[in-house]
Amino acid sequence: MVMKAPLNCCDFGTYDCQIPMPIRGRVQYIDICIAPIVAALNAGNIVTIASCCGHKKITGSIILEDERELIVILPDNKE
Repeated sequence: MVMKAPLNCCDFGTYDCQIPMPIRGRVQYIDICIAPIVAALNAGNIVTIASCCGHKKITGSIILEDERELIVILPDNKE
C-alpha cells in the first residue's frame, strides 16, 4: 500500500501522517512531510534520533545522533 502525502499537517499527538522507516535496524515513525529529508540523512550515514515537522505550530527539527539539531523549513501548504 502506498501512502499519499497529506495536504495539511496533522495535529500534535496524532500519528495519521507518519510513515514507518527503518533506522539502524529499528522501525521509527516519521512525519511524512519530512520523511524524504530524514531518509536522505540516514542514507548518507548521518543518523537521526528524533524529528518533528512542527505541525504548523512550532519550528520543525531533526536531531542527529551527535546531538546537533537541524531546523526544518517547509513550504506553507495552502488550504
